Amino acid sequence: MGMIRFIPVAELNDPLTLSIGLSGGSGTGKTYTALLMARGIAETVTGRKGAPIGYVDTENRRALHYKAAFPEMCHYDFTALDDRGDLVGFGPERWIAVIDAAEAAELPVLILDSFSHAWEGVGGVLDLHATTLERLTRGDDSKKDARSQLAWAEVKPRYRRLIDRIVRAKTNIIICTRAKPVMQDLKTRQNARNTKTRRKDVPWDPASDGDLLFEMTTMVILDPSAPGCPVHQIKVADQFKALLDPRRPMGVDTGRAMADWAKGQGEAQKQKELLDLARSKAREGSAKFTAWWQSAEGKDARPIVRTILADLQALAEDADRDTAGVDDDPFASAAQDDGLTPAQRAEMEAAEAAFRSQQSDPA
Repeated sequence: MGMIRFIPVAELNDPLTLSIGLSGGSGTGKTYTALLMARGIAETVTGRKGAPIGYVDTENRRALHYKAAFPEMCHYDFTALDDRGDLVGFGPERWIAVIDAAEAAELPVLILDSFSHAWEGVGGVLDLHATTLERLTRGDDSKKDARSQLAWAEVKPRYRRLIDRIVRAKTNIIICTRAKPVMQDLKTRQNARNTKTRRKDVPWDPASDGDLLFEMTTMVILDPSAPGCPVHQIKVADQFKALLDPRRPMGVDTGRAMADWAKGQGEAQKQKELLDLARSKAREGSAKFTAWWQSAEGKDARPIVRTILADLQALAEDADRDTAGVDDDPFASAAQDDGLTPAQRAEMEAAEAAFRSQQSDPA
C-alpha cells in the first residue's frame, strides 16, 4: 500500500466534473434542454465552438430529431440488442462500458437519455431483481417476501458500481430520466404517499433510484407547464440557486455557467456567501432581516437572495417565535418547551389541579 498524502487544495487545479440530472414527463423538454446545456459545457471545457457532445440514445434514435440543430452531436444508438440481434438488455455493466468509451474518446460531455432504462428497462435493475427473485424462489410465490432482500443483495451492488462510475467520471454527464405523475391527496394537494425518491410537494416521481438522485451535482424535475424550466429543484446547491430560475428555461448559458464553476471560475462561490449571509440575518428575526434587506448591502444582494426568500421568511418567523417573551421573562420559552400541544398542556394542568384539590380536601 502506497503512502497516504493529504494534498493542499492550492495544489489541486484540475477542474471538477458535473453530473446533472434532468427528469420529467413527456413534453417537458428534457432532450432539447440537455443538448443546449451540453453545448455550453462542451464549449467552456474545450474553449472552442462546435466541441463534440456525446449522446447515448436509448429511445429509438429520438435525439436525431435535433441533428440539424446540433451538428456537433456524436450519437450512439444504445438498444436492448447486441450486434448479433440477441436481447441483452440495459444492465449496469453495459452503461459502465459506454462511459468508459466516452472517456476514451475524450468527449467533454456525455448525455444519457433515457437513463430510466437502467432502472426499469429490459435487463435493468428492477428486471434483474425480478429474475433473481424467481431463481431464488424457484417459482414459489410464498417465498418471495422472505427472499426479496436476498435478491436485492445480488443486484444492488452491480447498480451501485454504475452510480459510482458516474460520480467518478472524468467527463461531464447529463442524465435524463422519465418521471410519472404522482397520485395527489385531494384535501392537502400533496402526494398521497411519500418515498425516498418522492417529495410531498413535487407531483412527479422520477423513474430511477434515490442513490442516483442524490449523487448528482444538480437534480431538477421539469414540468409540462414550463418546458425546460427547473420548476422542481430536488438538489440544487447554493452555487446554482441564482442560475436555476424556475421561471426561466435552462440553456447554453446555464451549461457555460456551471462549467465555469467546475473550473473554479465564475460568480458561484460569491453567490453562496451572499446566501449564507442572508440566512444568518434571517436567524436574527424578522425585524433585523428586514433592516438588512432595506440596507444598501441587502438591496445589492436581492437578485440572488430572492431565490431562497421563502426559506428566509420561514427562518425569520422561527426566530421570532423562539425569542417571543424572552425580553420580559428569559425562562418563558424554556418553560413551554415540553413537546406538548396547547390542548395537551391544558388537559395536564387540569388533571394536576384536580389532584391538588383532592389532596387539600381529604373528605
